[in-house]
Amino acid sequence: MKKVIYQVNAFSDVPFGGNPAGVVPNAIGLNASHMLAISKEMNLSETAFIFPLEDEVADYEVKFFTPTQEVDLCGHATIASFFTLASKGVITGIDNVKIVKQKTKAGILPVELYFKDNKIHSVMMTQAKPKFLFNVKNVSELAEIMGINVTDIGIEGYSLIPQAVSTGLTDIMLPIKSLSALKSINPNYDSLAQYSNKLNIIGVHAFTLETEEESSALACRNFAPAAGIDEEAATGTSNGALGAYLVKNNVLEFEDNLTIICEQGYYMNRPSKITVRLEGSKDDLTVKVGGSAIIVSSRFTSEV
Repeated sequence: MKKVIYQVNAFSDVPFGGNPAGVVPNAIGLNASHMLAISKEMNLSETAFIFPLEDEVADYEVKFFTPTQEVDLCGHATIASFFTLASKGVITGIDNVKIVKQKTKAGILPVELYFKDNKIHSVMMTQAKPKFLFNVKNVSELAEIMGINVTDIGIEGYSLIPQAVSTGLTDIMLPIKSLSALKSINPNYDSLAQYSNKLNIIGVHAFTLETEEESSALACRNFAPAAGIDEEAATGTSNGALGAYLVKNNVLEFEDNLTIICEQGYYMNRPSKITVRLEGSKDDLTVKVGGSAIIVSSRFTSEV
């Protein structure tokens, strides 16, 4: 049995930007060992496997695999998945928004597909409700692991401390005082993997309010060696969690809705722009993440 698989760059509309994900649009017949083998073969940060459903609960079940393990949810692979389904005519639209539901290990989550002139323009995914899990007590230990000074951690004018937050996957939000300090982060990846496993987190999402581009609200870097990803060019779930973290800590002025742009991947030569939309109230926040994507290649998997 062979399956077609696409490489899709999410959060960008140029071939060498964004974060590449593998997408298998019809994964019927594949089991967990097949999916893991395909993910290892693709050797991308995540590969998404799409199973069409015929029930009232969800339209599709999507499973996400890194080269080493299955994960509950992946933002950039979700954007890549539904952009691919729309690009290939599986989901159609004209000049409208079409909402479908995906079943994931993080729950049943709506996905909004925006069409323009009969073509897919962008995709937004609703994430799981934010969970604020724990504060990092030993900031010096984290600074040492990340290869920075403890004085680099924080944001001027705010009382921010690193905190583990989840909108589907758990990352530590790590505030950094300047863009130069963000650029200087040089983790000990073995130590960070051990640290992440000990705390049962995916990794660390570092950010600063200084940016490379005026249109961006935040500059970010994401590190997840425990999941087989030393650094990732664009992360949907972590930027969604970051938006929730900033609202909870009163860094963003928020009433009932707010849209911000996070830039990521700039120091990996894969510039990415992630749109984060926050809706509702501070105590009942809905987090959406999205952007554009581009299909860069396709192939058939090996026999499985």
